[in-house]
Amino acid sequence: MSLRVIDAASYQGNMPQKNMDFDALIVRATEGCSYINPYCDSEAQEALSLGKKLGVYHFARNTVGNSAEAEEDFFINQTHGYIKKAIPILDWEDRDTSDVEWALKWLQIVERAYRCKPMIYMSENVANRYNWSAVAKGNYGLWCAKYKDTIPDYNWDMAMAGERPTVKHWRTIALWQWTSVGRIDGYGGNLDCSIFYGDGNTWDKYVGIKENGGKVDAKPKTDQTYKYKVGDHVIFSTCYNSSSDLKNIAIPAADMLQNQGIITYIQEGARNPYLLNDGLGWVNDGDIRGYYNEI
Repeated sequence: MSLRVIDAASYQGNMPQKNMDFDALIVRATEGCSYINPYCDSEAQEALSLGKKLGVYHFARNTVGNSAEAEEDFFINQTHGYIKKAIPILDWEDRDTSDVEWALKWLQIVERAYRCKPMIYMSENVANRYNWSAVAKGNYGLWCAKYKDTIPDYNWDMAMAGERPTVKHWRTIALWQWTSVGRIDGYGGNLDCSIFYGDGNTWDKYVGIKENGGKVDAKPKTDQTYKYKVGDHVIFSTCYNSSSDLKNIAIPAADMLQNQGIITYIQEGARNPYLLNDGLGWVNDGDIRGYYNEI
């Protein structure tokens, strides 16, 4: 059993998904520490509404001096609404693909936030050029690209796709991106097309969905273990740009437009675990001065 997967970036805009023949969508969400795909949410929401499986990916810009922690924070800030709904994926194809440690750190931090194992995307060449054993042993699935040619392939016909990728460190690959010039009914342009080696239940396991009487148990553990919970409206004295920022770079509330916000996400294990207003800033227990309606 396999799933037919397309991936999309901003240049494709909002695709007419309801007219297209596919099983899963992987959409670019972020890049580096500043780029947000303006079509990510609309594309992702439509895919989910149509019953398609979903993945969201971050394009790493490790060569411009960004830390894995900074890029992870940026990705989580923009995509935490898709926890338990989508597979988080690191797109590893910047100019320098040799920094395995950077990629591993990103995967490990996102794993804690998403509470599932992220995947990593790379070419067959990159997968075999460097030592990815730590990533493979960490059970981070591989989405591997290998194209035989640039001749368009129509309606999932893989007769001319060539041989499946062969990689050193993983026993098997999770997805094979076999063409960048795929054509399917309902869409007039080229598409990146991949095959996922599993069924819908297998995909859900990557997402981190646990069945409980037929329902998805998506309640964060952090709501039960932290002093404050998602939805709390709090007053703060200082906040941070990142969940991992140290106290010495805290931003005083007096320097901001407001000193209160609603907790919209909790990142388990973070120094500053509470995200306010989906991006206003991060705070910890020491920054919070109480509930907004009590002061």
